[in-house]
Amino acid sequence: MTTIKEKDQPLGEYSIKVITSIDEFKKLKIIWDELAANGGSYFPYLCFDFFRIWLEHFLAHDKLLILQICRGDRVLAIAPFVIKQGRYKGVNTIKIELIGNAYSPIRFFMFAKLEKEEKEVILLVVLDFFKKIYKRWDIIDLNSIIEEHKNLSIVKSALSKSGLKNNEYFCFGNCYEDVIQFPSDIYFKSLSKNFRASIRKNRNRAQEQGKLEFQMITGCEGLEGFIELYFKVYEKSWKERETFGPEYLMDHIKDLAEKGWLRLGLVYLNRAPIAVGFGAAYGGVAYLEKTAYDEEFENIGAGKLWYAEMIKYLIDVDKVTCIDLLIGDYEYKKNWVSRRRERKGVLIFNKRLKGIWLNLMIVKILPSVQGYRYLRKIKELIARRLMKNNLT
Repeated sequence: MTTIKEKDQPLGEYSIKVITSIDEFKKLKIIWDELAANGGSYFPYLCFDFFRIWLEHFLAHDKLLILQICRGDRVLAIAPFVIKQGRYKGVNTIKIELIGNAYSPIRFFMFAKLEKEEKEVILLVVLDFFKKIYKRWDIIDLNSIIEEHKNLSIVKSALSKSGLKNNEYFCFGNCYEDVIQFPSDIYFKSLSKNFRASIRKNRNRAQEQGKLEFQMITGCEGLEGFIELYFKVYEKSWKERETFGPEYLMDHIKDLAEKGWLRLGLVYLNRAPIAVGFGAAYGGVAYLEKTAYDEEFENIGAGKLWYAEMIKYLIDVDKVTCIDLLIGDYEYKKNWVSRRRERKGVLIFNKRLKGIWLNLMIVKILPSVQGYRYLRKIKELIARRLMKNNLT
């Protein structure tokens, strides 16, 4: 662990400790969870063990760079970064990014209970660290920022004051429903009439073929077998085969079960699983992660039946007040929940040559090229229409 001395800091009352080894990272568990719990939401994906499991599976040749921001003896924030070296937009690049990948629904710093103004000061301290002390980087990627607590606006304000060039970008849409304060039968009545009718039709078709059952797994007993069933159905689904994540998902599911957060649902037809999926229930919120159904049973809406049973359980048994469908605003999700928000990221460019070039390419050149291609397609379409009209 390296301590950045106070004299090196632009704001003298703050200091930064740099953690670059897994052993030092593991010592942070207590304070990490303490800070992550202050976020108000998404604790299952910000807690120490979520990062521990992720690093065990995905750190590989990347380097750890966790910043612990302190004032005196008090830890005010943790900024969890990794350093990646490789090609980005065709350029060999040193890229610093928040720890995470496609399995991480959000990424951000963990803060103590602080006002917006002090969070911004902490971000300025971190940005000054990268400007004046740790300078060997080309681009910093703050991906999938939680926006509910005005975090994106805090980042943008700090960047404006830092003078670093940056570019905001869209990550994904997040569909959800909050303020659920009624039983599931009333919740389902809020869905469209045609969609409710399709659920009933699917259930009737399934029951004509045999016995339809639903099972919810929340603990560790027999979990290995249920995980095996999950992957068997996943392999029969339309989804791409997991190439780099099955072992990670197993450990993630087991960790959720050990904490009492796991909600692994299985729909059976004649005792054979036809639809599966899992997520976490914590603090009155249900987070639904990965679902799949056997394509052989698409005609009876196996996936739809899973969602119906899952939501019924989460509302009536777990008494959740919010259902969050996490990454991706696919059309089918909009049938189940009515609200949508966007997750955005920010690219920050160093003032070194590669950073300047990447900023120019991403902010100026690529949009112009894409715009030109789009304009060319429109022109070609108009030309074809005109030619057709002239011929007729």
